[in-house]
Amino acid sequence: MKITHKPGQMINSLRKFFDNASRVSAKLGDAAAATLYPGVCRVCGAMIESWRDGVACSACWHEVENEAGDFCAKCWTPLTHAPRAEAGARACGRCDHFAFDAVRSCGPYRGAMREAVLRLKVTPHIPQRLRGALRRAFDALPDSDLIDSIIPTPLHPERLAERGFNQAEIIARELAALTGLRVDSTAVIRVKKTERHRAGMGARDRARSLEKAFRVRAPRLVGGRVTLLVDDVMTTGSTADELARALLDGAARGVNVLTLARAMNEFSV
Repeated sequence: MKITHKPGQMINSLRKFFDNASRVSAKLGDAAAATLYPGVCRVCGAMIESWRDGVACSACWHEVENEAGDFCAKCWTPLTHAPRAEAGARACGRCDHFAFDAVRSCGPYRGAMREAVLRLKVTPHIPQRLRGALRRAFDALPDSDLIDSIIPTPLHPERLAERGFNQAEIIARELAALTGLRVDSTAVIRVKKTERHRAGMGARDRARSLEKAFRVRAPRLVGGRVTLLVDDVMTTGSTADELARALLDGAARGVNVLTLARAMNEFSV
């Protein structure tokens, strides 16, 4: 006897199949979380509910994802002690000399975001929670539709050999998968091995240590393009500034910056 299925029944059957497959996949992913992440939140000590959250629980992620306040339209540092203005309309006045056009970050360098950045330095994996944040930060960039390529902040060869991978390139590859943009990881190289920036190191000292640290190796990948620099953290902006200057000297049309985290050094305006 020939069995026939109505179109509606077939669609419902397929939907149930994929729903079940998704649940099984999620359970397998959560079971595998212990191999990638600790079982407890690195911030508050609570149990991590899902592998998608990485090293922190959803409650701690919620705190950094819902950061409120005004931010400088260019360097994305918090602004305080001034009337609230329209989004993107205010500037801190201390980043005018920076060579890049605009910065956006996924969140402040504290709590869940800080722990995720520290984890990325030793484990080349970005959890799903951060992927969504990367996409939102990219979309928040002014004129993001004009960006031609992504350039990860390069490590010095000796530092790369020590670590085994460049965390900025991990971020860049993830963002490329989300946006369809190309990654040019060989366009710029780091020619100066700088001292690791210590906590509390001033902006001037950081800037001085980074002078002439980068060189465009492939001008054809830079000339005439609007580029997006990617890194894990922005603190004073010195690294992004020096790298942007190298790119502009190489005839880049514009330079934007995206980082996972932004150190929240508040400026009063």
